[in-house]
Amino acid sequence: MPVITIAKWDLERLIGRSLSREEIMDLMPRVKCEVEEIIDDTISYEAPHDRPDLFSVEGLARALRLLLGIGGNEFVFEDRGLKAYNTGVPRRPYIAFAIVEDLELDDESIAQLMNLQEKLHITYARDRRKASIGLYDLDKFRLPVYYELVDPRTTRFTPLDESREMNLLEILESTEKGIKYRHLLEGWEKLPVIRDPNGIILSMPPIINSEDTKVTSDTKRVLIDSTGLDPKIVVDMVTIMATSVAERSSSRKIIFVDTVMPDKNIIRAPRIHGGRNEFSIDDVWNIIGLRMDTELLIKALSKMGYRLIEGKDRYMVVETPPYRIDVLGWIDVVEDIAMAIGYEVIGEAGTVLPPSYHTGRMHPIEFLSRRLRLLMVGMGFVEVANYMMSNPWIQNKVFNDDKPLIKVSNPKMEKYTCLRRWLTPGLLEFVKANQEKVKEINIFEIGDVAIYDPGIETGTRIERRLGYAISHEKATLTDSLAVLRTLSETLGLKLLFKEKNIHGLLPERTASIIVGDVEIGFTGEIHPKTLAELGIEKPVVVAEIIINELLKLFSK
Repeated sequence: MPVITIAKWDLERLIGRSLSREEIMDLMPRVKCEVEEIIDDTISYEAPHDRPDLFSVEGLARALRLLLGIGGNEFVFEDRGLKAYNTGVPRRPYIAFAIVEDLELDDESIAQLMNLQEKLHITYARDRRKASIGLYDLDKFRLPVYYELVDPRTTRFTPLDESREMNLLEILESTEKGIKYRHLLEGWEKLPVIRDPNGIILSMPPIINSEDTKVTSDTKRVLIDSTGLDPKIVVDMVTIMATSVAERSSSRKIIFVDTVMPDKNIIRAPRIHGGRNEFSIDDVWNIIGLRMDTELLIKALSKMGYRLIEGKDRYMVVETPPYRIDVLGWIDVVEDIAMAIGYEVIGEAGTVLPPSYHTGRMHPIEFLSRRLRLLMVGMGFVEVANYMMSNPWIQNKVFNDDKPLIKVSNPKMEKYTCLRRWLTPGLLEFVKANQEKVKEINIFEIGDVAIYDPGIETGTRIERRLGYAISHEKATLTDSLAVLRTLSETLGLKLLFKEKNIHGLLPERTASIIVGDVEIGFTGEIHPKTLAELGIEKPVVVAEIIINELLKLFSK
């Protein structure tokens, strides 16, 4: 999660009152932020990755004002018929704009807004690959503005923090941002710019803004833009940025800009709300575990910035704040209600919950997992825990395989773009990270994997597996067979082995594990080419057992 550093005095001036250390420690978790440290007048906190609106002091102050019931949180949206023009940038096709007026800026507020811009670039915008953001002093150029492709040799402007004009190729070759991000424009014959009717260049997105239009403490009006690969993301970026900048405005005034696309369609920004959700009041109380009056529910919704649209017949319709991109359904609203009420309140009221009519018991698969865990530890193995999130390179490509994976539609990190389909890749990553620390590695993991299965309604089958890896100078399949023999004797199973071909493993040294006529897993030696690709120096033998299949055998 990103770590944000802010000045306490700046937070207090945005909230409108002072905060004690105890209040800060109490309030921050209610918006899912974790205080790292408070030293003198500086606060460092971790913000949740799915709440980019909290990546700066402006958004945090707004969230805390709502919790404290302090007024003045509404934005003033105005439609003045303003337009911008996207003349066509096929490889980065979308752009959105908004304007914020009546700003009161100083060095601290500018630093916070620039930090927010960079935090958004690094996280949600995937280091500018999916989107980039720009802020410009609107009194230094004219509207409308144009997003277009130009000749990089003849188009010139002074890049931010530079003292001379350069053409676009020079900017890519000699400025810090140009060198860092020029790969995003690699292979482009013409390069994108944003300009005004008089030819003033505002920026070359997604690389760098112009020195001539930069925001200073004298700036009273800003134009905000976001360019990118997806229309939703650019509107998200503009909305989060505009609502944060508006916290520095005496009027909280935000002006819509309609961007005319090459096909004459319109992209309007910012959003005025983040969508609507309908839910049953009874469902809310059942999930939270409390029965309280509707007035408390409405108050909790208000503390999280929701607006009640309709409420009748035990149902409610609420409108999400425009800057909240993490609310995907009504269950997310319920989580906010619980945080607004306070988990400590819910816990204290738990004594009024209905009594249980039967004792709890462990699920059979958890019981078997625990038994296997104890057996593996007893054989000298060390348990590891890897993320279920993974990526196609380690799951498939390194093994020269192309099995279908369950992809994440909007990943936040390149390392985690899919769900793992087997445990072996994670075990090998652990071996690689620790191969120089010990001579012999014996590790295991018990965890879930996601298997693509078009034969079921969800298209995904979740399996619980036991996986282990053995690595030392003379590791062979024999080492794994010894482990499997111990497991089979302890569990009272008769194992059979049948030659099996698995990508990335040695064909002649890999086998299916079979009980009766049921295949419950595999074991084998990792192919030297796979080891070389991963940078692992010693032989590795692995095995995976499908615990779900084991459980079926014991249930017969």
